[in-house]
Amino acid sequence: MEPEKDKNSAIKRFFSKNRLSFEKLRETDFDKLEKRLLDVMEREEQIKFSVPSFVLPLLVITFILVFPTLFLLDPNYTSESNYNLRNLVNFYYPLFSMIAIFSLNQKILVPDCVFRKHYFLYFVYNALLIALFSFLREVIMFLIDRTPENTWGYFFTEYCYSSIKNHFSYWTILSMFIFVCIVCLISVSYHLVFRQFLRAFMLREQSRSKVQYELDFLKSQLSPHFLFNTLNNISALIQIDSKRAENAMTELSKLLRVMLYQTADEAITLEEDVEILQMYGNLEKLRLDSNFDYQFNVKIENPKIMIPPLMAMPLMENALKHSKNPKGKSFAHISIWQQGNELVLETANSNFPKVHQSPKKASGLGLSTFQKRLEMLFIDKAEYNAYVEDGVYHSRLKIRLAEGA
Repeated sequence: MEPEKDKNSAIKRFFSKNRLSFEKLRETDFDKLEKRLLDVMEREEQIKFSVPSFVLPLLVITFILVFPTLFLLDPNYTSESNYNLRNLVNFYYPLFSMIAIFSLNQKILVPDCVFRKHYFLYFVYNALLIALFSFLREVIMFLIDRTPENTWGYFFTEYCYSSIKNHFSYWTILSMFIFVCIVCLISVSYHLVFRQFLRAFMLREQSRSKVQYELDFLKSQLSPHFLFNTLNNISALIQIDSKRAENAMTELSKLLRVMLYQTADEAITLEEDVEILQMYGNLEKLRLDSNFDYQFNVKIENPKIMIPPLMAMPLMENALKHSKNPKGKSFAHISIWQQGNELVLETANSNFPKVHQSPKKASGLGLSTFQKRLEMLFIDKAEYNAYVEDGVYHSRLKIRLAEGA
């Protein structure tokens, strides 16, 4: 008994140890199937009609029925000795009886017995199925072999489960028992795998729903955060130059009008997003010194390509916010270029962060939101780097956009 317990514990340890590896394999399978599904959906013009769910099993059964006829119609194979009703029954009856037992296990016995831990009842029902289908086989064979003088009394007293006319042997019951055991094993395994896949799929969808909810929440924060910073800038500008503050308010109202109608969408054109960035840069310029070196360079091949709104706004905001040098020359250079399905935004600015702030606070809502959005929207399709070199803060965002975006 102890070796059996050790064996079971070893199996549990093996599966527990390799659980993460198995889950990764399952996720890989999900990803492959998802890519195949997306590929099919992208070519939906090839699918002109919906196919009912019963068509596949119907085609399988039709193939099972038709396949033997390829041999039966072959004159080299067919002869009087092997082409008769009894041989057809010997071929088809075990096949269809196993299909029937498999269906009953799938639909009723496994869900109602195995997964409710009624194991003995499951064994009894399958034993009854073996008895039932073996008895039906005897009835069919009797109807084939029956002569006018053979009555049903003869069937029950002498013919049934006997070797008369070589229609029955112990191997008949043994083979049926072996096949039913295999069918039960397949049925239980299928349900286990199916339920695990279903559970994993539900967890995956819940995770995606959570990510989508977080993405929507973060997206809703972008406009208020931008407005908060811009109003702070204008408030500071009022004390310095009221005329420039008035111009800033006009520019802000124009920008807000654009953002109100454009950034609510899941995607806007690159041209529209660049326009928002330009207006934001113009607002920031109003509060900066005249010797501030600000450059905004744009080179785009397809201005109508679709991208998520305000994707690059935090990078531009960060470049302008931390570039102000109170004792010397400061600059911010922003470059945007797009070619094919590749979009790149680069910033280079004098690096003067507010040292009195904690690193967490200094990073601001914008950059943390930006990084989360980047992870959610462009999985494995975006590269973001930021570093400081010789007192200059560099950031580079490269995105591989979908074809035809």
